[in-house]
Amino acid sequence: MRRTIFGVVLGALLVMVTPAAAYAALVAEWRMDETSGNTMVDSATGVGGANSGTISGGVEIDQAPLAGGRAYEFDGSTGFVSVPDNSSLDPGAASITLSAVVRVADAPMSDDSYDLIRKGVTTTPGGDWKMEIKRTSNPSVGKLLCVFKGTGGAVQKMANRDLVDGNVHRVECIKTGNSVTAVVDGARSSTSASAGSIANDQPVVLGSKVAGDDVLRGVMDQVKVSIG
Repeated sequence: MRRTIFGVVLGALLVMVTPAAAYAALVAEWRMDETSGNTMVDSATGVGGANSGTISGGVEIDQAPLAGGRAYEFDGSTGFVSVPDNSSLDPGAASITLSAVVRVADAPMSDDSYDLIRKGVTTTPGGDWKMEIKRTSNPSVGKLLCVFKGTGGAVQKMANRDLVDGNVHRVECIKTGNSVTAVVDGARSSTSASAGSIANDQPVVLGSKVAGDDVLRGVMDQVKVSIG
Protein backbone atom coordinates (compact mmCIF):
# COMPACT_ATOMS: atom_id res chain seq x y z
CA MET A 1 0.00 0.00 0.00
CA ARG A 2 2.81 2.43 0.82
CA ARG A 3 4.43 1.84 -2.57
CA THR A 4 1.11 2.45 -4.34
CA ILE A 5 0.58 5.78 -2.55
CA PHE A 6 4.15 6.87 -3.31
CA GLY A 7 3.64 6.09 -7.00
CA VAL A 8 0.47 8.18 -7.15
CA VAL A 9 2.13 11.13 -5.39
CA LEU A 10 5.24 10.94 -7.58
CA GLY A 11 3.09 10.85 -10.73
CA ALA A 12 1.24 13.96 -9.58
CA LEU A 13 4.52 15.77 -8.94
CA LEU A 14 5.77 14.92 -12.41
CA VAL A 15 2.64 16.42 -13.97
CA MET A 16 3.01 19.59 -11.91
CA VAL A 17 6.60 20.28 -12.92
CA THR A 18 6.20 19.53 -16.65
CA PRO A 19 6.78 22.82 -18.57
CA ALA A 20 3.87 24.23 -20.53
CA ALA A 21 4.02 23.52 -24.25
CA ALA A 22 5.14 26.38 -26.47
CA TYR A 23 2.45 27.94 -28.63
CA ALA A 24 2.30 30.42 -31.48
CA ALA A 25 1.06 33.95 -30.87
CA LEU A 26 -1.46 35.37 -33.33
CA VAL A 27 0.09 38.75 -34.16
CA ALA A 28 -2.19 39.75 -37.04
CA GLU A 29 -5.65 38.62 -38.09
CA TRP A 30 -7.29 40.36 -41.01
CA ARG A 31 -10.83 38.98 -41.34
CA MET A 32 -11.58 41.32 -44.27
CA ASP A 33 -15.13 41.84 -43.03
CA GLU A 34 -15.27 45.60 -43.69
CA THR A 35 -18.26 46.93 -45.61
CA SER A 36 -17.07 50.53 -46.04
CA GLY A 37 -13.99 52.75 -45.76
CA ASN A 38 -10.36 52.08 -46.66
CA THR A 39 -9.07 50.51 -43.42
CA MET A 40 -8.43 46.79 -43.09
CA VAL A 41 -8.91 46.08 -39.39
CA ASP A 42 -6.56 43.84 -37.42
CA SER A 43 -8.57 41.65 -35.05
CA ALA A 44 -5.63 39.94 -33.32
CA THR A 45 -5.58 40.47 -29.58
CA GLY A 46 -2.00 39.33 -28.97
CA VAL A 47 -0.58 42.75 -29.85
CA GLY A 48 -3.75 44.74 -29.32
CA GLY A 49 -4.87 44.86 -32.94
CA ALA A 50 -1.88 47.03 -33.82
CA ASN A 51 -1.54 45.89 -37.43
CA SER A 52 -4.43 47.48 -39.30
CA GLY A 53 -3.79 48.43 -42.94
CA THR A 54 -4.80 50.82 -45.71
CA ILE A 55 -6.72 49.58 -48.75
CA SER A 56 -5.59 51.07 -52.07
CA GLY A 57 -6.36 50.78 -55.78
CA GLY A 58 -8.56 48.09 -57.25
CA VAL A 59 -9.77 46.28 -54.16
CA GLU A 60 -13.49 45.58 -53.82
CA ILE A 61 -14.45 45.06 -50.18
CA ASP A 62 -17.74 43.64 -48.87
CA GLN A 63 -17.61 40.63 -51.20
CA ALA A 64 -19.23 37.25 -50.59
CA PRO A 65 -17.15 35.41 -47.99
CA LEU A 66 -14.83 32.47 -48.47
CA ALA A 67 -14.59 31.68 -44.76
CA GLY A 68 -17.21 33.69 -42.88
CA GLY A 69 -18.02 37.39 -42.68
CA ARG A 70 -17.07 39.16 -45.90
CA ALA A 71 -14.03 39.08 -48.26
CA TYR A 72 -11.87 41.28 -50.54
CA GLU A 73 -11.56 40.96 -54.30
CA PHE A 74 -8.32 42.16 -55.92
CA ASP A 75 -8.41 43.31 -59.56
CA GLY A 76 -5.07 41.92 -60.81
CA SER A 77 -3.91 45.42 -61.74
CA THR A 78 -3.73 48.08 -59.02
CA GLY A 79 -5.21 46.64 -55.84
CA PHE A 80 -3.25 46.08 -52.63
CA VAL A 81 -3.34 46.62 -48.87
CA SER A 82 -0.39 48.03 -46.92
CA VAL A 83 0.24 47.47 -43.21
CA PRO A 84 2.91 49.69 -41.60
CA ASP A 85 6.10 48.08 -40.34
CA ASN A 86 5.78 46.63 -36.86
CA SER A 87 8.37 44.51 -35.07
CA SER A 88 5.60 42.12 -34.02
CA LEU A 89 5.55 40.92 -37.65
CA ASP A 90 9.28 40.07 -37.68
CA PRO A 91 9.81 36.46 -36.57
CA GLY A 92 13.54 36.72 -35.96
CA ALA A 93 14.67 33.12 -35.46
CA ALA A 94 11.24 31.99 -34.25
CA SER A 95 8.73 29.96 -36.23
CA ILE A 96 6.18 31.85 -38.31
CA THR A 97 2.94 30.73 -39.98
CA LEU A 98 1.17 32.66 -42.74
CA SER A 99 -2.36 31.60 -43.67
CA ALA A 100 -5.18 32.73 -45.94
CA VAL A 101 -8.27 31.54 -47.78
CA VAL A 102 -8.27 32.27 -51.53
CA ARG A 103 -10.20 31.72 -54.73
CA VAL A 104 -8.71 32.35 -58.17
CA ALA A 105 -10.66 31.89 -61.41
CA ASP A 106 -9.76 29.01 -63.70
CA ALA A 107 -8.13 31.23 -66.35
CA PRO A 108 -4.62 32.17 -67.49
CA MET A 109 -2.74 34.15 -64.85
CA SER A 110 -2.11 37.76 -65.81
CA ASP A 111 1.33 37.88 -64.13
CA ASP A 112 4.08 35.40 -63.26
CA SER A 113 2.84 35.35 -59.67
CA TYR A 114 0.02 36.60 -57.48
CA ASP A 115 1.35 37.80 -54.14
CA LEU A 116 -0.92 37.00 -51.19
CA ILE A 117 1.13 38.48 -48.36
CA ARG A 118 4.74 39.55 -47.97
CA LYS A 119 7.10 41.62 -45.83
CA GLY A 120 10.07 42.90 -47.79
CA VAL A 121 11.50 41.89 -51.16
CA THR A 122 14.54 39.88 -52.23
CA THR A 123 16.94 42.81 -51.78
CA THR A 124 15.59 43.95 -48.41
CA PRO A 125 18.25 44.14 -45.66
CA GLY A 126 17.32 41.81 -42.84
CA GLY A 127 15.55 39.32 -45.10
CA ASP A 128 11.97 38.88 -46.20
CA TRP A 129 9.05 36.47 -46.17
CA LYS A 130 6.19 35.90 -48.59
CA MET A 131 3.33 33.66 -49.60
CA GLU A 132 2.34 33.73 -53.27
CA ILE A 133 0.69 31.81 -56.09
CA LYS A 134 3.39 31.07 -58.67
CA ARG A 135 2.50 30.57 -62.33
CA THR A 136 3.87 27.38 -63.89
CA SER A 137 4.75 26.67 -67.52
CA ASN A 138 1.01 26.30 -68.05
CA PRO A 139 -0.34 29.86 -67.52
CA SER A 140 -3.62 28.48 -66.21
CA VAL A 141 -1.87 26.60 -63.39
CA GLY A 142 -0.57 28.36 -60.30
CA LYS A 143 0.80 26.75 -57.16
CA LEU A 144 1.41 27.96 -53.63
CA LEU A 145 5.01 29.10 -53.14
CA CYS A 146 6.41 29.86 -49.68
CA VAL A 147 9.65 31.86 -49.46
CA PHE A 148 11.60 32.82 -46.34
CA LYS A 149 14.96 34.57 -46.54
CA GLY A 150 17.06 35.34 -43.48
CA THR A 151 20.55 35.08 -42.09
CA GLY A 152 20.70 31.45 -43.24
CA GLY A 153 19.80 32.29 -46.83
CA ALA A 154 16.63 31.82 -48.86
CA VAL A 155 14.48 28.72 -48.38
CA GLN A 156 11.40 28.07 -50.48
CA LYS A 157 8.86 25.34 -50.99
CA MET A 158 6.15 24.93 -53.62
CA ALA A 159 3.00 22.89 -52.99
CA ASN A 160 1.75 20.36 -55.51
CA ARG A 161 -1.86 21.41 -56.01
CA ASP A 162 -3.13 23.89 -58.59
CA LEU A 163 -4.85 26.90 -56.99
CA VAL A 164 -6.01 28.53 -60.23
CA ASP A 165 -9.11 26.38 -60.59
CA GLY A 166 -12.03 28.51 -59.41
CA ASN A 167 -12.30 26.69 -56.08
CA VAL A 168 -11.83 27.92 -52.53
CA HIS A 169 -8.52 26.88 -50.93
CA ARG A 170 -7.01 27.32 -47.47
CA VAL A 171 -3.25 27.90 -47.76
CA GLU A 172 -0.41 28.13 -45.26
CA CYS A 173 3.32 28.82 -45.31
CA ILE A 174 5.23 27.68 -42.23
CA LYS A 175 8.84 28.39 -41.30
CA THR A 176 10.44 26.62 -38.35
CA GLY A 177 14.06 26.57 -37.24
CA ASN A 178 14.91 23.82 -39.71
CA SER A 179 12.16 23.60 -42.32
CA VAL A 180 9.71 25.36 -44.62
CA THR A 181 6.30 23.81 -45.31
CA ALA A 182 3.64 24.70 -47.89
CA VAL A 183 0.12 23.58 -47.01
CA VAL A 184 -2.93 23.51 -49.32
CA ASP A 185 -6.22 22.27 -47.87
CA GLY A 186 -4.30 20.27 -45.28
CA ALA A 187 -1.87 18.60 -47.72
CA ARG A 188 1.70 19.41 -46.67
CA SER A 189 4.92 19.69 -48.70
CA SER A 190 8.14 20.36 -46.78
CA THR A 191 11.83 20.98 -47.24
CA SER A 192 14.49 20.70 -44.55
CA ALA A 193 16.63 23.84 -44.35
CA SER A 194 17.10 26.85 -42.09
CA ALA A 195 16.36 30.37 -43.29
CA GLY A 196 17.82 31.78 -40.08
CA SER A 197 16.61 35.02 -38.53
CA ILE A 198 14.31 37.45 -40.39
CA ALA A 199 13.65 41.06 -39.37
CA ASN A 200 13.25 44.13 -41.58
CA ASP A 201 11.78 47.63 -41.58
CA GLN A 202 9.35 47.11 -44.46
CA PRO A 203 5.54 47.20 -44.45
CA VAL A 204 3.46 44.09 -44.93
CA VAL A 205 1.71 44.11 -48.30
CA LEU A 206 -1.33 41.98 -49.11
CA GLY A 207 -2.45 41.28 -52.66
CA SER A 208 0.65 42.49 -54.53
CA LYS A 209 4.44 42.81 -54.44
CA VAL A 210 4.40 46.57 -54.90
CA ALA A 211 1.72 48.74 -56.49
CA GLY A 212 0.98 47.36 -59.95
CA ASP A 213 3.25 44.29 -59.76
CA ASP A 214 2.28 40.68 -59.00
CA VAL A 215 -1.24 41.84 -58.12
CA LEU A 216 -3.67 39.12 -57.13
CA ARG A 217 -6.61 38.61 -59.48
CA GLY A 218 -9.00 36.82 -57.20
CA VAL A 219 -10.69 36.83 -53.81
CA MET A 220 -8.94 36.60 -50.44
CA ASP A 221 -10.26 36.19 -46.91
CA GLN A 222 -9.13 35.47 -43.35
CA VAL A 223 -5.41 36.27 -43.54
CA LYS A 224 -3.38 35.53 -40.40
CA VAL A 225 0.22 35.76 -39.17
CA SER A 226 1.31 33.71 -36.14
CA ILE A 227 4.78 33.72 -34.59
CA GLY A 228 6.32 31.34 -32.11
